Amino acid sequence: MKSSSNVRPAIILQLGNGSYHYNYNIVEEKVEDPETGEKTVYNYDTVQVWQKPDYENLTHAVIRSEIDETEEFSLINDYYAAQLGIETDEDRKAKAVADYKAHLSRVIAIKTMVKNDLLTEGY
Repeated sequence: MKSSSNVRPAIILQLGNGSYHYNYNIVEEKVEDPETGEKTVYNYDTVQVWQKPDYENLTHAVIRSEIDETEEFSLINDYYAAQLGIETDEDRKAKAVADYKAHLSRVIAIKTMVKNDLLTEGY
């Protein structure tokens, strides 16, 4: 979920109802406000988890916020069909490999981000 705030958000925010927000991709931006002049806003992504934040559940939540299991299985199946020679169309084979490689690169980036954020927050 995309979020925005005038105050820098905590990376991990306990909501008090047994859930937590994990705020990531936090970007500070200066914007012009007609009433107050320039102000700072923070744009970021948020996922909610219902257990104490750890590497596994935050990684899972972020990945699932970007791609559901059905889409991910489709990427995997298309990739293996290309690798095993079941898919014979060269354009579809190339697309399957490129799409799956991009997905794996994104997963690695998410895992690295979560690990670093947990270290920063002392989890």
